[in-house]
Amino acid sequence: MLAELVRLTTSDGLKHFGAIYPARGDHPSTLGVVIVHGMTGSFIGEIESALPPLLAEAGYTTLVFNNRGTGLLGAATEKFADCIADIRAALDLMEARGFSRVALFGHSKAGAKVAYYMAQTGDPRVVGLSVLSPVTNIHDIPRHFAHQFGKRNPEGWLQRVQKLAARGKGNTLFADRNWPYLMSAGTAAEHLSLQGDDTLENLARLHLPILAACGSLELDWCQVVARLRSSPPAGYRVEVVEGADHVYTGREQALADLMVAWMKTLG
Repeated sequence: MLAELVRLTTSDGLKHFGAIYPARGDHPSTLGVVIVHGMTGSFIGEIESALPPLLAEAGYTTLVFNNRGTGLLGAATEKFADCIADIRAALDLMEARGFSRVALFGHSKAGAKVAYYMAQTGDPRVVGLSVLSPVTNIHDIPRHFAHQFGKRNPEGWLQRVQKLAARGKGNTLFADRNWPYLMSAGTAAEHLSLQGDDTLENLARLHLPILAACGSLELDWCQVVARLRSSPPAGYRVEVVEGADHVYTGREQALADLMVAWMKTLG
């Protein structure tokens, strides 16, 4: 069996689909793996479907699952703070399967999510944390969208979404023919108002092994890895996968090898 389709139920009653890839080989690791996808991702997305089979082949049972930011509509309407319930549900499922020790990975926007989750909860089941091509923070994301949706007046668009959310019209959706995403006023307003969502600051609060990685083709964008790379703190492993883009196209095995080598140091 390559993978088992599973369904997770969060503490607030939301159901997410996912897949567990059982470890293969004669000596499977007792360390479980949980991968959290980024903005608009899914458990069958690019990196999310490429990595788990490679990790399972190396002996690591791996769970990848949808969170509230899945797909265009999910990413447009999610509230960042809800990532705590989503990630906890994934760890609960792995614990129910016998994995009391987990390596937690977050890709792109989920890099900020997993760092925030651990800074907020200190979940003892997580013995190693990894941010793969992580965003710098969440509160600046609407400002990137503002240049598309606000055109010549991005600050005006930011003020507009805040007013719409305050008037109970947070479900108002914005779209642009030249931009492949949607954004609701409520999500934009919530993201703008966030505090405690800075990835580097949250990582600095943690006392567990950390892997930070990105592709060489995105170093100008991935400032978290770029900054850590210049002077890695104790307990950090910081790597750049040569020739890799944001979803590690054609370099999935190189990333998996890096992940496995790091997880072996977790015991």
